[in-house]
Amino acid sequence: MKKKVILTGAGGCMRELLWQIQEQNKNEELWDVLGYVDISPEYGTVQVGKTEYPYLGNDEYLLALQSEMNVVISAGSSSLRKRIAMKLQKNPCLQFPNLILPGACICPDVQMGKGNIISMDCRISTNVSLGDFVFLNIGASVCHDGVLSDYVTLSPDVRLAGNVVVGAGSEIGIGARAVQGIQIGEETVIGAGSMVIRNLPDACTAVGVPAKIIKRRKEL
Repeated sequence: MKKKVILTGAGGCMRELLWQIQEQNKNEELWDVLGYVDISPEYGTVQVGKTEYPYLGNDEYLLALQSEMNVVISAGSSSLRKRIAMKLQKNPCLQFPNLILPGACICPDVQMGKGNIISMDCRISTNVSLGDFVFLNIGASVCHDGVLSDYVTLSPDVRLAGNVVVGAGSEIGIGARAVQGIQIGEETVIGAGSMVIRNLPDACTAVGVPAKIIKRRKEL
């Protein structure tokens, strides 16, 4: 029996996840998408492929639910995903399943929290640990013994070698790489196409090949 689910947000991330769910349902009817919530009704009904999905209301719609409901927080931004998750978790009726999408290959010993999104064609190797509300976009991969803390975002085609540790709330841009054993701090941003060959501290932005710090934000 299909599980009912509601998505948050009205942007490209949400629409792309809807498409991936459609593809998943072709092989196995897993999800019954009831619609989406957003802070604004301006997008109205959203169409993905040949299917239309209704606007259900803002966050208060979910906070008011009094029966169990699955929710996927479809925000590509780590900080936005965290804000939404912190708010919605106030309603104990809301459940945050791990969404594993078509073509993802995950070793059976991988440990995950809740609310994670593993997109199409991702690869997660042995003894990897994911916290809560981690988002791996299409084609991202994590090699052996990696650790992704809460709210980490890996953009499409990111490659992390073995024993890479990524701190909470960090975002790694499209096509970026990190070599073996690297530690990336919390709330750190790595630019698209960068190659990380040295450890990076908390709250910085690093870009380039090799990645160099170009900005430091206030200490956490």
